Amino acid sequence: MIPYTVNIKLAARTLTGTLHLQNKTAVDWGWQGLIAQGCHSSILIIDPKTSQTIQVLERHKANVVKVKWSRENYYHNQSSPYCLRLASGDASGKIIVWDVVSGTAHCEIQEHSKPIQDLEWLWNQDASRDLLLAIHPPNYIVLWNGDTGTKLWKKSYAENILSFSFDPFDPSNMALLTSEGIVFITDFSHSKPPGSAGKKVYIASPHASPAHTKPASAISLAPTGAKKALNKVKVLITNEKPTAEAVTLNDCLQLSYLPSKRNHMLLLYPREILILDLELSQTVGVVAIERSGVPFVQVIPCAQRDALYCLHENGCITLRVCRSTTTQEEATDPEQSTHELVYDLRSQCDAIRVTKTVRPYRMVICPVNENSAALMVSDGRAMLWELKAHTGRAVTNQRPNSAHYTYHSLSISRNMPVWQSQESEELCTTQLTAALEFNAAAYVVICLVMEGLQEQE
Repeated sequence: MIPYTVNIKLAARTLTGTLHLQNKTAVDWGWQGLIAQGCHSSILIIDPKTSQTIQVLERHKANVVKVKWSRENYYHNQSSPYCLRLASGDASGKIIVWDVVSGTAHCEIQEHSKPIQDLEWLWNQDASRDLLLAIHPPNYIVLWNGDTGTKLWKKSYAENILSFSFDPFDPSNMALLTSEGIVFITDFSHSKPPGSAGKKVYIASPHASPAHTKPASAISLAPTGAKKALNKVKVLITNEKPTAEAVTLNDCLQLSYLPSKRNHMLLLYPREILILDLELSQTVGVVAIERSGVPFVQVIPCAQRDALYCLHENGCITLRVCRSTTTQEEATDPEQSTHELVYDLRSQCDAIRVTKTVRPYRMVICPVNENSAALMVSDGRAMLWELKAHTGRAVTNQRPNSAHYTYHSLSISRNMPVWQSQESEELCTTQLTAALEFNAAAYVVICLVMEGLQEQE
């Protein structure tokens, strides 16, 4: 690809500072290496390599609540280059699709006047690269054309929708986290709205489930493998709505498919993480915190390895790596064997000093190598952590063939003005050009892999 440069327009003398509470979830780390962060009604574009704010986007009138980078995995040339698109939603229900290079709004969308709950670009189809899915409160999901602002279809549900997650192995599968439970959609398509209301699933205590209130004579004396696994976990999936005494999803903070395991999903609670096997319809792993431990705030599952990045209320980021455990008795009988997923703590960083005005908001990880994490703090700081292998003396009480990881901290000062000067314009032009070239290199690698697969066939 022939390198080329672009002229970037910077907002003059834009001063960033303390974040608003509604900016808590407005952060995203794109595949081109840039971080987008909402700060009140503005959007900051941060380059983690130089620890500088290289662009400020200003057009929203309300606080920004969601930002999402487009993956831009499509054919390009000099007449149709990558444009670094970013979608953002604010508290007034407006969605803006940005051309980050020029700093201008490419498209504006308005459906309702309530804050946008969630945003996601559809990346797993070839029909169009401009499709943007959004949750409009209280119970609508709308598919938009992010290039023209046209509404393609709209679907409403009975419960209030909090967030959604796509199955990374099957784009037609989608899960909605609602105020009462989970709604599984198996017929998602960009051409038409889902035909059914989906399958509603609730979370209940195994002892509160009707299946476990049967007389003792009705239960087999020789428990099966599924029943053995059920005794090890805390909750299970059931189609019956749980009673008030049962464990429900009221305290669930996050729902997400596991990109490293097919048909697995995680539910995040303040003091535990539940790993669900959707084929067995039960939990197969629990990551619990001790009584003296710090509760969870957020978890990000990795795609390149079965690991979890966890953010705690004190600003500490922990890395937990999965290992599968099977007892010797279960190993001799495959029919009775059940794998329990255990996530061992491998690394953690230092906590921050939490006060009334300083608290951790959100964490993002680099989607390219998944070795770097950025922590957004309420006072406007962005702290970068890098995961590195420990090359020193071996750690005691460590399992054989296990790696030890340490975090390297780098704090970004964002309380500095962005001046519209020639030097800053040239610096930002170089950085955005490098990001564009990164996308081009990734596209070339994908093309080479596809050509190799075609030759093998």
